[in-house]
Amino acid sequence: MRNLLPFRSAPAPTSKVAALAAVTAVVAVAAGIASAPVAAEHTDAHAVVRDGQNIRYAGLTVRIPAAGEGVQAAAQSTSGDISLTVTRSAEGKLVVKTDDHEHGDEDHGDEAHADEQAEAQAVTADSARPAAAKTCTDRAYALAGWKLPSFAWYYNPAGAPAAIAGTAASAISAGTNALSTACGQKRLGLVPSYAGQTSAAVQVGAAGNCIGNDGRNVIGWRAGSGRWLGMTCTYFKTINGKKTVTGTDTALNTQYKFFTTTANCNNAYDLQSVVLHERGHSLGLNHVSQSANASAVMTPALSTCSAGKRSLGLGDYQGLAALYGTR
Repeated sequence: MRNLLPFRSAPAPTSKVAALAAVTAVVAVAAGIASAPVAAEHTDAHAVVRDGQNIRYAGLTVRIPAAGEGVQAAAQSTSGDISLTVTRSAEGKLVVKTDDHEHGDEDHGDEAHADEQAEAQAVTADSARPAAAKTCTDRAYALAGWKLPSFAWYYNPAGAPAAIAGTAASAISAGTNALSTACGQKRLGLVPSYAGQTSAAVQVGAAGNCIGNDGRNVIGWRAGSGRWLGMTCTYFKTINGKKTVTGTDTALNTQYKFFTTTANCNNAYDLQSVVLHERGHSLGLNHVSQSANASAVMTPALSTCSAGKRSLGLGDYQGLAALYGTR
C-alpha cells in the first residue's frame, strides 16, 4: 500500500495529521505546485517538504516535473539507500514516494516483496556475498515502473580520484556490462553501449539534488556533501501509457574512497559494485530487503572492502528480464 505523504512548506513545519488508511499517494497540484500541506499516515523520521518548485526529502532534492513526467533521486549511502520519486500526471496530480514506504501496487517477482523500511537501512552488509547457490535461487526483485528504450552512456573522468584514475573507466564499464546476464541465464534484451568520454557534467548536485536533464546518460564524479556513495537521477515521461526514461545520470562521491581491485582497498568501497547497483536504478529496479535478500545487488547496504556484488543475483536478473526480455 502506498502511503499519502505529508508536505510541509519550508521553512515553517506543519504538524502531522491523523492517518487516512488505504489512500493512494496522490497530491492535487494547482498551477504546478501543491499549494497547501496535505497529510496522512507517515511514520518515518524525515519530512517531505515542498520548497518553492522543489520537493526535498532526507537530503535529496528534485524539481517538480512537468505534467506527464517524473524524476527519481536514488542514493546508495554508507548506511543504506534513500530514494525520492516524484511523478506528475497529465492531469496535474503529484505522486511522491520515498524509500521508507512500501510500493504494494508496483510489479514484483512471484516471491518478491520490496522491503524498503528504515530498519533495513540500518542492517550492515556482510563482507562476503552469500553462497552462489543462494544468489542463484533468490528470485526477489522490485520494479520502479519505468524502462529505458536504449542505453548509450558516457563517462566524464574529470575529478576521478588519483588512486583509481587509471582503472576507473574499466571498472565502470565492467559494472555496466554486468547487466547482461546472471546465473547461467539467457542474455538480457537491453544491451548497454559505451558512447565514449564526454566533458558534459553529470547532472547531480553535490548536496544530493537532481539539477537537470540534458538527455545524455552520463556517469562521473562529484565531491558530494552528503553521506552517499553513488547518486542516480533518472527522468522519465509517460508515453502511450508507459513510463519511458529520457535521461539518467550517476554521480560517484569523491568524499569516499573507492577501489577497483581488493589490493588497493583501505576502508574503501568497490567501484564496480556501486556502479552495478546504481545502473539497476537507472534501468528500473528498486530496493529489496537487506535481511531477506542479502545476495541481491539491489539490497540497501554495501560494506567496505567487499567485491562480492559485481554480478547480478537471480532476482536482479529476473526483474530486468521482466522489463527488457531476453535474447
